[in-house]
Amino acid sequence: MARERKRMELTPVDDTVDGKLPVIRLGREKSSSQGEAVRLAVPKDVSKVSQRLDVPAHEDFDSRTHQPGIEALIEIETVNPNQLEQDWGKESIHHKSIPWGWFILVGTILASGIIWSLSGVKNAAPQADKIRVKTETTLDSDAREDAEAGKLIVRIDNTTRKFFDATDVETLARFVRQPARVRPLMDAHYGGKSVPLNRLIRSKVLQPLTLDQRANFWMESVELANHESRNLIIEILESGEPRIDWETMVCYQPMKWDSYATDRPSGASFDFRVYLEADNFYSHEFADPLLWNCYRLTALDSEETLFGYAKANDEVALALQEIVRQNQGRRASIIVRLTVPDGVQSRRGVVIERVLSPRWIYLDPPDT
Repeated sequence: MARERKRMELTPVDDTVDGKLPVIRLGREKSSSQGEAVRLAVPKDVSKVSQRLDVPAHEDFDSRTHQPGIEALIEIETVNPNQLEQDWGKESIHHKSIPWGWFILVGTILASGIIWSLSGVKNAAPQADKIRVKTETTLDSDAREDAEAGKLIVRIDNTTRKFFDATDVETLARFVRQPARVRPLMDAHYGGKSVPLNRLIRSKVLQPLTLDQRANFWMESVELANHESRNLIIEILESGEPRIDWETMVCYQPMKWDSYATDRPSGASFDFRVYLEADNFYSHEFADPLLWNCYRLTALDSEETLFGYAKANDEVALALQEIVRQNQGRRASIIVRLTVPDGVQSRRGVVIERVLSPRWIYLDPPDT
């Protein structure tokens, strides 16, 4: 029979080793055929072997055959409720006292606010009545103003239509400003002839106009039957009746500007509506800039240019300087009185005798 092979086993040998216990490496050795214990070889260089961990002996602690779960680790301790309340009382003894003054202050503020609110509610009714009365008064005033404005617009439209329907100077003069002064100018302008009929088609623009802090003027732009547009300045009299400024509508001149520049009638003064600009054209009798101030003069729908001179530091020169300053150097539309001195050699020079208006309209009747 074949010899039965024995199973190789390791039998621990309790050998006492002085000094540090080296870590024993288990090597693969040949087994003894007699089943004797086999001693493992110990490394020569013991210092290089890692040290063994010290493990308590089995007899030093009680072992359990079954380790408890996590629910067993959280032990439930029996608590005396009475003891807990006693502990709470002990802890409360060491707490700081409550600042009752702050609560009183906050309560006082809240109470004051409530009292103030109640007093406001109590006084709100009279105040609301005052506001309601004031609002109703304002609304009534606005309604009256709107009604008056509507009536005024109707009157302006009626006056404008009658103005353009007129065919003679007498009828036309009923609807113009300052008729006593303007009526002779109208006679001279139309030369005794009938007024050309040019009916009003429609009003394009109508808006208030303030002149020298006077709010009783309106500006109206109209379209006529010949498809011509005209701009009108309308004054509302104290009676509420509208009156049209005829002079600005026709840009009235005592004579044609080009004729005056060409003929240069001397010995007489004429009031012209001109465009004025500061200039420095000094020649002939007006060659000294220290004695004269020079201005370029042109007129509406005209090609001729004249140069007006005013004596420096004179009242007229100061008035012209102020007009130029207010217009920031741009040309100004003004009414001036001009004259050509006798025997003057300058072919374009005229003397500005007086400033009649800083615009092309007379707000008040000028001196005759």
